[in-house]
Amino acid sequence: MCLQCKKQNKKLAYIFGIIVASIAFYWANTHTQKPIPKPTKPIVSVSTFTLYEAAHAVAGETLEINSIIPLGSDAHTFSPTPSQVAAISTSPLFIYSGAGFETWAQPLKNSLPQSVRVVDMSRNVTLLKRDNDSHHGVYDPHYWLDIDNMIRVTQTMKKEFSTLLPANAPLYHTNATAYITKLEKLKSDYNEGLKTCNNRTLITNHDAFGYLAHANQLKNVSVIGLSSDEQPSAKTMSEIITLVKKEGVKTIFFEALIDDHVSQTIAQESGAKAQSLQPLENISEAELKSHQTYVSLMRDNLAKLRQAMECR
Repeated sequence: MCLQCKKQNKKLAYIFGIIVASIAFYWANTHTQKPIPKPTKPIVSVSTFTLYEAAHAVAGETLEINSIIPLGSDAHTFSPTPSQVAAISTSPLFIYSGAGFETWAQPLKNSLPQSVRVVDMSRNVTLLKRDNDSHHGVYDPHYWLDIDNMIRVTQTMKKEFSTLLPANAPLYHTNATAYITKLEKLKSDYNEGLKTCNNRTLITNHDAFGYLAHANQLKNVSVIGLSSDEQPSAKTMSEIITLVKKEGVKTIFFEALIDDHVSQTIAQESGAKAQSLQPLENISEAELKSHQTYVSLMRDNLAKLRQAMECR
């Protein structure tokens, strides 16, 4: 082999060696270094949609809010899975609605580790006693339909989150104040919107709207009790149909997430129409995708009530 050829081969080998070493160095530095872990947010577990709404409004992006009851499910018949129970057990804070709404919450509460702070939100609001006591308890648990109670829920979230992460207390105060301002405007709109109506009788298939009726001076008549799976007697159905005709009620309301055959039957027999009203126990997937909130859904309810009761 010629001398010149040997020199060229050595030069090429040297260059090739530099390239291989450079690649090896780059690979070592980009693929063997451990990524810097991102700081994790504390996870707060809440049971219902309304608690999730208020918690998220106050916490912003500082906390991971874990909603236990799946979207679109009947909150009355829900029971948490073992994986959900495990998730709650690792949360520093678990907030449930209370007043007997979640039948699973009390036994779960007694089994959680001491590291989990448990808050029964019903102890921070104003409750209404039921007309007739039953196995559901003395109090009506649907307290969030009184907007004043949602304000109290928001204030409680601010207090709890400020205790959990004291450094964020000023932010929680600011966020809570902003959300409460929206709730106060909503309350004012209800007061004005339902001030003058031709009919103030609210007939629903499920006894979930007592707080809404009480807060707005409406006469509340429900076909079944607090459980959505109850069935009314023939006598009850007949009495409701008679009442609808007597008081000139134009609309029978039902919940979108439960069977509406009772309301549809009464409507057909009385000449009224059946329409959905959102009790905000939960929301559907469609409502979530369309970015519906407590405030927007309550405004939808107001529009339906005004039309049904012929308000001016």
